[in-house]
Amino acid sequence: MGAATEVNRLPVQARPLGLLALRLRWSAAELKALLRRWGAFIGVVAAVLGQFFATLIGWPALPLFWASQQAWPVAAWVLLLHALPGLLLCWGLREQLLPAHWLDAERALPLRRRQLLTADLAVITLALLPLALLYLISVGAWLYADPAWMRGLWPAALANFAISLALSVLGAAALMQARRRPRQAASAAPHRPSPSTSPSASARTQHSFGRNWVLLGLPLWRGPARPVMHLLLLACLALAACLSAAWRWPQQASWALAAYTLLAMGLSARLHAQATRCYAPIEQACAALPLAPKFWSRRLMLLALTPALLAWFGLALLLLLGPWQLAPLAAPLFMAYGLLAPALPLLADKGGSPESHAGRWLLGWALWVALASEALLAMPS
Repeated sequence: MGAATEVNRLPVQARPLGLLALRLRWSAAELKALLRRWGAFIGVVAAVLGQFFATLIGWPALPLFWASQQAWPVAAWVLLLHALPGLLLCWGLREQLLPAHWLDAERALPLRRRQLLTADLAVITLALLPLALLYLISVGAWLYADPAWMRGLWPAALANFAISLALSVLGAAALMQARRRPRQAASAAPHRPSPSTSPSASARTQHSFGRNWVLLGLPLWRGPARPVMHLLLLACLALAACLSAAWRWPQQASWALAAYTLLAMGLSARLHAQATRCYAPIEQACAALPLAPKFWSRRLMLLALTPALLAWFGLALLLLLGPWQLAPLAAPLFMAYGLLAPALPLLADKGGSPESHAGRWLLGWALWVALASEALLAMPS
């Protein structure tokens, strides 16, 4: 409630401006601290991609020019997809832009919806400034190159740039409004017999399949673990898209597989964290059931690795059937590492700072990229 106390000291007329100043100051400090913590890893990735910078710098703005040549329905979808990275960036920084303790402070203040929206737009704009700068640099690179096919498209491309940023800002503002919705309290459940004395519960725990389905499957379908199900589907689609890109553009297969492993490692870790949080109430409620000591830890880890395990079969088929030659030793190492890489961050020691976890991810990703470049040799003529 410190934020509410500080704003309450201001005059009533100055409270909207005071809230805006506090939100901006808080978010700027949090983003600055985040940049200090992750700056070293950003520098390492930039150094790895440095030799490809001249090629990659034009990609962020390329959809803007391509949308300028399309009919409106296609152009609208392109702009929506182009605005998605900004929306995902704001979603990932939601705790820095609108932390949970700010919600209690806002409820304690006589603020209008317009004032909250103004503060949201201010901090979202602050968070999107680096991305907007990247887009401007990309547009400037195309302007410097001045290819013949882009002449006459500049006004429409700049308009598309403004539309894309506006869509990102509006989408992020909608996400913040959704964070403010009060969560409905769970209705009081009717009194049930103790799990230790309930015959149906005892019979359920004796059957492995039924036990796993009741405790793990049902919460995914219609229980508190539905966010885990949504993330599972998203992970499967993202990994399948990377493998499809490697098949469709075999010349860029190493980059597609690098993105594949980065998503597999990141999504597996995210799935494990989400599943641990969503299944925590169920785990506490099942304390009286005769379950193995590591029942939940093993099954939640397996649940988090499910998309990576399913996608591994597609990866094996891709390596065996793809239009390239495989190195005799690097290819089997690459396939074996495809099973191990997503599990390594989960099996590693839980202690340490987020920077140490990111360092292990970065090391695993660099090893994957090196193996991919050695496994996929020149294409047969």
